[in-house]
Amino acid sequence: MSKTKVRAKWASDSIEPELSVEYTQPELIGVLNWYNNTLDTKTVTKYLATYLKDTKSDKILTPRVSQQTAGAIARLISRGLGDDKLKDWMAAWVLRLDTKAVVPLTTKKVITIQERTAIKLNEYITGLDDAFENFIESDFKMKFNTEKYLADSNVKASYIQEINMWASGVRNEYVLSKTVPIMKEGYSTYTTQQKNKVIKFFDVMIDSLEKYKVAVTPARKKKVVPASKVVSKVKYAKAFPELKLKSVDPEKLIGSKEVWLYNTATKMLSYYTSLDGMTVGGSTLKGFDFSEQRRLRTPEKQLKLLTSMRKGQWIIRFTTMAKTVRTKGSGRLNNSTIILKVF
Repeated sequence: MSKTKVRAKWASDSIEPELSVEYTQPELIGVLNWYNNTLDTKTVTKYLATYLKDTKSDKILTPRVSQQTAGAIARLISRGLGDDKLKDWMAAWVLRLDTKAVVPLTTKKVITIQERTAIKLNEYITGLDDAFENFIESDFKMKFNTEKYLADSNVKASYIQEINMWASGVRNEYVLSKTVPIMKEGYSTYTTQQKNKVIKFFDVMIDSLEKYKVAVTPARKKKVVPASKVVSKVKYAKAFPELKLKSVDPEKLIGSKEVWLYNTATKMLSYYTSLDGMTVGGSTLKGFDFSEQRRLRTPEKQLKLLTSMRKGQWIIRFTTMAKTVRTKGSGRLNNSTIILKVF
């Protein structure tokens, strides 16, 4: 019977030979011959690979070492039929195999932000330098749109300063070549007219760089500070029972157009107006365009009369009811200040 037919029969019957504990040499040879006739190369490789994995060996299978018998013995050991002799034989066989090559771990180089920036900057300057070379080769007649080049290359504003330094450096070399002897020699192939054209070329480029920087620089968003935090240090009197006065919430001072303050200690009434709105710095009113203050002689009557007026009438009433000297207000608030009214 051919090996192909034997293997087909074994595949259908699924019967493997047994090996007694006290086996004889002829019995072992018979079993090994059965495996030799029955196992194909794929199955032998599978048994040996399993054996190497189970024994945690660092060896690998190689064609130069015969595998058929070893595959059979590996199978017997995996079935629990192998004694120490078979195990020693397998250990000796494994030593003949090649050791698994250790592939060094390749560490991918990480490009830093600084290196990436330098690479990008070099690309941009190279592009501009190529444009300059083309300008010279065109007999100093080629027109170059710097802003379009920067926009097409998506150049960020942070690169413009370094590019500007490069352009200014090249320009200054041509400027010096007109007067400095050693520079004249190095640029002797250029006429004065050609040098002036180069200088103008870079003047236009430098001007375009500045315009582009302004255009692409993102507008910085002004941080909005809560009104409660802005007025947190404002000193004022919450109430003045003697005249039945209560202060307006100081948060209303932020953005106000008209503010009235009364100092209970000095009897000074003041008002402040602003077109764009006022704010507070520390304990001082800021951003007012006009201010005026007067001392009240009869605050209990004058304040009662004033607070009964509607918006727009306070200033008119103030100018007629108080006859004392007018002065400008400082905007400062203290513990005696009543925030009388905010419009």
